[in-house]
Amino acid sequence: MSTKASILSILFLIVTNPIFTQLPFNLVDARAEKPAKILNVLISNKPIEVLFGIDIEDDGSVYFSMNNKLWFEKIFKDNSYGVAVDLVSKDKYTCNITSRKSNSSALPKGKVIRPTYLKDLIKNNDELADGEVKIKIGQVPSDLKRKQLEGNLIIVIGNDICYYTNFVNIDRNVWELLPMGLFADTVILNNKISSDSIQDFFIYSKKIKFEIAFEKGSVRFDKAYLAKFFDAMDIQKYSIKEVEIRAYSSVDGSEKVNKGLMDKRASMVLDALKKDQPKLPRVKIITAENWLDFFKDIEDTGFSNFKELSKLEIKQKLTDKSILNTLEPILSKERKAIVEMYIETKSPVASKSDNQLLADFKTAVSNKKTTKAAEIQKEILSRIMDNKLPINYLDKTEVPKTKAFSTLLSDREVYKYFLKSTTEYEALVHFLEIQKLDPQNGKINYNICALRFFMWKNGEDSTIQEILLKEILELPGQNIDNALVKRLLINYNILKCEEDMAQFNYEDKDTSLYYIRTLYYEIALNDEDIFSLAKYFTYYSHADWAEEIVQPRIGQIDVNEDLVFYYVNLQFYHPDNYKSKNFKSSILNAINLNPKRFCNFFLPNDKGGAGMQLLDYPELKEKYCETCTPY
Repeated sequence: MSTKASILSILFLIVTNPIFTQLPFNLVDARAEKPAKILNVLISNKPIEVLFGIDIEDDGSVYFSMNNKLWFEKIFKDNSYGVAVDLVSKDKYTCNITSRKSNSSALPKGKVIRPTYLKDLIKNNDELADGEVKIKIGQVPSDLKRKQLEGNLIIVIGNDICYYTNFVNIDRNVWELLPMGLFADTVILNNKISSDSIQDFFIYSKKIKFEIAFEKGSVRFDKAYLAKFFDAMDIQKYSIKEVEIRAYSSVDGSEKVNKGLMDKRASMVLDALKKDQPKLPRVKIITAENWLDFFKDIEDTGFSNFKELSKLEIKQKLTDKSILNTLEPILSKERKAIVEMYIETKSPVASKSDNQLLADFKTAVSNKKTTKAAEIQKEILSRIMDNKLPINYLDKTEVPKTKAFSTLLSDREVYKYFLKSTTEYEALVHFLEIQKLDPQNGKINYNICALRFFMWKNGEDSTIQEILLKEILELPGQNIDNALVKRLLINYNILKCEEDMAQFNYEDKDTSLYYIRTLYYEIALNDEDIFSLAKYFTYYSHADWAEEIVQPRIGQIDVNEDLVFYYVNLQFYHPDNYKSKNFKSSILNAINLNPKRFCNFFLPNDKGGAGMQLLDYPELKEKYCETCTPY
């Protein structure tokens, strides 16, 4: 892990209530003394963007890092100041050992390595170009090598321990701009990137969601209901571009048996969908016992105390036939599949051969029937995406470079860009040429703005900032939807924040942040948008804002997986919330969606986990031991 990534991926929880056992190197607990209080006030008053980090390298080297040299110099005032590390091993958290109380801060938690004082800190400093510092302060003792370790930071003045903190990691530096897409006849979004770097994107005009109920122990469902649903929406007019099936069982019965039921239910639903469209290009299946709905549904019943039991204890209770029969009306609602489909109107020229498409395209262009030509061009794109035509097939469509065909030219450039036939830079050059034909065409100008963001983000053009803002503000007068303009303005301020942050201009950075926070209330955000903004807010040390926008989606059984896990990670900073309804719901949803990913939270914090010392909290250790034995 790079120094920057390790520093910027770590936030900290200050451990209070100093209760010490014997400490090595003549160290003394002095956190209640005046020098310690002064130091803690200084640290608490530093900008929230200034962070500490402890990294343990594969060779056993232990490093202290800070992302701001000026604040390093403010904190470490003279040669009496130093840094030590308390190395904690994960083997203390084995599941057959009872966790200590979460409010305990007895030291040492693990093994303390000898303090390194300012004189040697300066000597060992490997300063990075942007003012960050990385300092080797010791080596892992031989008896701890080959163990999973975390390092807790100790700041000393002389032999007095004046500051102590452990760390909780969160993904703070992998944020992206909000998806903007590019305009063809609609806004096209790219979905994901495959291993060969070809964008696997698709165009859709509707997103539909429905539920299918199942009887107890059965994998069959009412196909007449599905047929009526499809008839009502006239499914024959659409092609399915992507489908996600979440198949659930009720929580009673063997987990192994339930897993088999869920897999078969998902297969039955998929088979039913394939009757209308035999080849579904993108399918995602998630299966889980429906604990989330179960705990919601028993809240106002005589079984609400089940929420305090483990899953194993609840399953044992449900072997009692009288309890099982009483709860059956609740359990029956939880046996279901939730299906989400992205669909697109079928092309009126889909039945044409490849050669006929080209011939008809030439005819449409000759007769200036641009709508017909656009339909054909879109069908060619669809066949390229389905690997029925080569990527360069679009090059065979010739379009006159005149204003009458500017939209058709723009569509073609959009398709070529998403198919990776052109780079961002090449696409921008081409769109600027098309703009000369039709300067007030809002769709063309929107595409130019979207591509300018890539130029700015990649540092291609230092003058782009003022040009881009002017162009964005002109779009509403060119018939571009205001919600799309606001999305561009959010992205503009996202990049402006990055520039201000790089120059330590925290005041201007905060101005842009507050502007973004105001704007996002005014546009509709899907889960992917919310996730992107949440990461962004956390990157700039506003985790509370991130929680605010994520929380309404938590506890919903159809929520995006990344969003659930990010919320859980954010909540790790609030131990007082561990018994709350929202946190319990988010934990259940995370385990349902991806149990292995949940278990990875408890890897060491500098090895990709949130932090193994979270297992000090009985509420988390219980879920870890209940879930993570297979992993």
